[in-house]
Amino acid sequence: METTTNKPLLTILPILTLSLAVSACASSMSSTEARMPAKSVVTAQGEVWADKSGKTLYTFAKDEQNVSNCYGPCAQKWPPFIAGAYAEKQGDFSILTRKDGARQWSYKGAPLYSWIKDKNQGETTGHGVKNVWFVARSDDAPVSVFNRGNTQLLTDASQKTLYIFDKDKKDQSNCYDKCATLWPPLQASSNDQASAPFGIIQRKDGSLQWTLNSQPLYTWIKDKQPGDISGDGVKGVWHLARHP
Repeated sequence: METTTNKPLLTILPILTLSLAVSACASSMSSTEARMPAKSVVTAQGEVWADKSGKTLYTFAKDEQNVSNCYGPCAQKWPPFIAGAYAEKQGDFSILTRKDGARQWSYKGAPLYSWIKDKNQGETTGHGVKNVWFVARSDDAPVSVFNRGNTQLLTDASQKTLYIFDKDKKDQSNCYDKCATLWPPLQASSNDQASAPFGIIQRKDGSLQWTLNSQPLYTWIKDKQPGDISGDGVKGVWHLARHP
């Protein structure tokens, strides 16, 4: 008489093997995520890095590559993002040694801090303080801010003011040739990762351009210094890019 006792086992073995492989992969991913010093959180500024409790992390424009220049009263308002005694470099996150011997996390060479006035996850009240403190972005949007009196301007990474063009359409630029020479598009690369409200579109010439709420973004060649807004209102069709 033919026996069938092994057939269910033969059927189950591949399933068990696959299940174990998936479980091992998930475990590996969880382990990797657990070692990461920061997590990406959604804010009004887009996705930014935060500590494990969800408090936004910031960078300081007066720092140097992997060197912190924030001590004393500065460090009381902007607590350094401290690394544990056994923490090790993780991807773009590395560790610097402060003057007091403490170990501090940095991201792509920029020392990281929190801000005492942020209380809840997603708050970014430190963004733009004194025009030297900025959120540590976890996406690739090359945007920053500049405080001009009571107005906070949206800028590119070098703090040149950003503009939108009334003749553009949703996710479509209509500024080319001489227009694009006077109003350089805020360029993106094919490897850039976006997060709302920022996006990336392809222009007719094949290049990529950043958008804000589906509106293509530009700078203006006549703006020379941070805070310049000489392009606002030009020909009645160019306006400051507004961002909450």
